[in-house]
Amino acid sequence: MHSLLPGVRVNTEPEPIPDRGAFQVGQERYRLEPGLTEYVLLARLTADRGQEARPVFLFCGQRAVASQAAARYLARHHDKLARKHGAGAFVLLLKVVNSQAYGPDVVELVADVTRAAETPVPTPSARASHRAK
Repeated sequence: MHSLLPGVRVNTEPEPIPDRGAFQVGQERYRLEPGLTEYVLLARLTADRGQEARPVFLFCGQRAVASQAAARYLARHHDKLARKHGAGAFVLLLKVVNSQAYGPDVVELVADVTRAAETPVPTPSARASHRAK
């Protein structure tokens, strides 16, 4: 994922900290609140090989229910997304609302984060070493 979406970071810290499971897209952070607010990235990616390019759809949810919600969102909105983005790549950030009560059925589009997701973000160590110079 990092090679195709260098502006996306997922906190995979095993310790139970508030940012565990959080997404960072560009400079924005999206925290997981299990059962209440969960985020998922829905991306259409290509290797950019001209007419031979075959798209790959990525569902990257903070929990399984969020990934399922993204698949349903794509199924419901594929015509609209095709009209808007054509054959190009896109990255959408979706929010699953109150999955504890509604499962994967209530999904909101938070933002089109394509530009932020495709723009590399310096790692904390790179920023620290840059400041030290």
